[in-house]
Amino acid sequence: MQRRNFVSVTGTLGAILLGSESVSARNTDHPAQQNSCARPAPKTKTVLHLSSGDSMAHKGALMNGKNLLDDESVPVKDLVVLANSKGVQLYTPPTDDNEFADQIASLQDRGVTFRACGNAMEMLGLTKDDLLSGVEQVPSGVGELARLQALDFGYIKVP
Repeated sequence: MQRRNFVSVTGTLGAILLGSESVSARNTDHPAQQNSCARPAPKTKTVLHLSSGDSMAHKGALMNGKNLLDDESVPVKDLVVLANSKGVQLYTPPTDDNEFADQIASLQDRGVTFRACGNAMEMLGLTKDDLLSGVEQVPSGVGELARLQALDFGYIKVP
């Protein structure tokens, strides 16, 4: 009990002596209280990496892309969604397990580039003709990730 009181008194004393900047900073850092113009940012280049064949992961990956584009505080220059392993199944025509073709087309209309790992496609028995329109095939997903990172793309692993 005495230790808790000491910590409380020490914290209060520190706030009095040092001011309450941490409290006021915390209040103004809340996104709802910020003007997006107050946080200038350079245009970003980002790659979202998807490797899961799970439809919920596909949904999450596309939602992350949409959310990034919709975030006015982050100007986006280039956005690439790169799928390898079973993630390339996202790029196949609609089925009961894959209803994402319209979302992909909508993101493509907003400038998003979709790329599929050629090694994964071969492993899954897919050809370029099996992919949705506009999806680019790259030789290897890991090679493309390395190439994009060398070009200063930020990397985000999506579900």
